[in-house]
Amino acid sequence: MSITKRQIRSAKKLKNTTKQKGKYPILLKQVIEVSDIILEILDARFVKEMQNKEIEKLIADRGKKIIYVLNKSDLTRKRDKRLNPRIFVSCIKNTGITELRNKIKEEASKSKKTGRFNRVQVGVIGYPNTGKSSLINLLIGRTSAKTGSDAGFTKGIQKLKLTEDIQLLDSPGVIPSDEYSMTSEEKIAQHVKVGGRSYSQIKNPEIALNEIVKSNKEDLEKFYKIKFNDAEDLIEKIGRKKGFLKKGNEVNSDKAARTVLKDWQLGNIEA
Repeated sequence: MSITKRQIRSAKKLKNTTKQKGKYPILLKQVIEVSDIILEILDARFVKEMQNKEIEKLIADRGKKIIYVLNKSDLTRKRDKRLNPRIFVSCIKNTGITELRNKIKEEASKSKKTGRFNRVQVGVIGYPNTGKSSLINLLIGRTSAKTGSDAGFTKGIQKLKLTEDIQLLDSPGVIPSDEYSMTSEEKIAQHVKVGGRSYSQIKNPEIALNEIVKSNKEDLEKFYKIKFNDAEDLIEKIGRKKGFLKKGNEVNSDKAARTVLKDWQLGNIEA
């Protein structure tokens, strides 16, 4: 299966988690402070796992309006209906974008323009690799220019004009601080599953793969057209199928596991 340029960019963005404990959380919180409306971008496959409860509490405490945007809806048959208002979109298939744009305009019409900036401010937040940048590009069009530097914004927040009256504020993707500081293999595996950490930057890909196998075994079997018993068996069969062998005809389990994780994070495997 060929890999698109968008998928390559997406994979590169997965490496952007080194600033989690410093600048990025500060920028994220400032986006929330100055925004009138917040778009929380969630992966439609893992809505519950990707909700940032810490940030959602801050949004509620500040009395901000939130719209839940469930991206990558083309990769799953599930339709989580717990959150409202919610919009299902797919940046790859370009679906739901018009509905989302209209919803933003509807909510913006109810908000007073922030006098300081003379536009309704719409913050865009979410985990790394939820497709925020792709979504923004589709909302505004690739030819739309960034707005100028405004006093009151920390350098590093991307500001883009949606309409004459609405400005989008793109924040860096951030994993909740209480989770990112955790070093347990189980939590890291969960982050790999939802795309918050890159498959290329973890020590034990087999553990991360096991997390996916537990919940998506049938999806993996369908994609690779093989039957397997568990993660260890999958690694063995993928390794032999793709020729990932070491001396002694042993499977290179690290390479095989990372290959599956890569397919998963690139969105090749429908869940």
